[in-house]
Amino acid sequence: MKETILVTGGAGYIGSCFVRSLANSPEFADYTIRIYDNLYRQRYAGLMDLPKNGKFEFVEGDILDRLNLDRVMRGAKTVVHLAAVVRSPLSFEHPEWTEQVNHWGTASVVECALRAGVSRFLFASSASVYGVSGLITYKEGDPCQPVGPYPTSKLRAEEAVKQASERGLKTTTIRIGNVFGNAPAMRFDGFISRSVYLAGVGRPIVVHGSGDQIRPAIHIEDAAGAIRFCLAHAETENDIINAVSINPTVNEIATNIQGLAPTSKIRYTDQELLTEVSFGVDSSKLLQLGFEPQYDLQQGVWEMLARFQSLQPAFGR
Repeated sequence: MKETILVTGGAGYIGSCFVRSLANSPEFADYTIRIYDNLYRQRYAGLMDLPKNGKFEFVEGDILDRLNLDRVMRGAKTVVHLAAVVRSPLSFEHPEWTEQVNHWGTASVVECALRAGVSRFLFASSASVYGVSGLITYKEGDPCQPVGPYPTSKLRAEEAVKQASERGLKTTTIRIGNVFGNAPAMRFDGFISRSVYLAGVGRPIVVHGSGDQIRPAIHIEDAAGAIRFCLAHAETENDIINAVSINPTVNEIATNIQGLAPTSKIRYTDQELLTEVSFGVDSSKLLQLGFEPQYDLQQGVWEMLARFQSLQPAFGR
């Protein structure tokens, strides 16, 4: 029998890239990839045109539904937990829901994994858990002081994963930066992707404050690759791994986009709550294990902008 990898949130932004990268990777060619997603954002495209060389299964369901989780865990030896309420780290929208899904939902997934006898568990956390504590560039052992509901819920979820590792589950927590780039199931709420969208539709790129704030980021394909890398390397078991490939400032992001879309404008406005948050993330641990990012900021911006190239402004710019 083929071994089964369960991917929660497998139809989402990162998930849609990750399941394809698994299917196209020789080391996981004999695996069945079981996608579990509630399709809340109706990203049906994440399930379409999957690689023909892969073996995929799909179960629609929510991570808060323990009965369904128990069912979908059957036969799975590995769980990659990507499902989450995804919000900008600077957003205070729906804090109760964010906490319920990201923290308690993760705790449910962990408990079901333990009951099902899962041997390996990878959790996609966020680099935003570091928050601000006076440090410039964060490493995995540095203290976390998350600011806002989303990073707080992710850090609490990390604790649930850590407790599971103490009970015998082999876990890896991957703190992923601001993700950008093309995917089958697109998302435009991160600063880089949102700014590309604004430039693509002829609206100004909005920069709050000076623009000197640092935003740790990683291309979507590299994010998927980092998760796959950790899955394939036992050295990452029971550890926390940063997955960030660049640490650009907001100004660098905006000017990079403007350089590729010369008619776009950059508009500076007053600082909003939390937009002054600025921090870099060190991914040397992941790099020293042998992971090599393949994409830079310009590549990701260019490929996203290209998807808007046929759109003409209705009333001029």
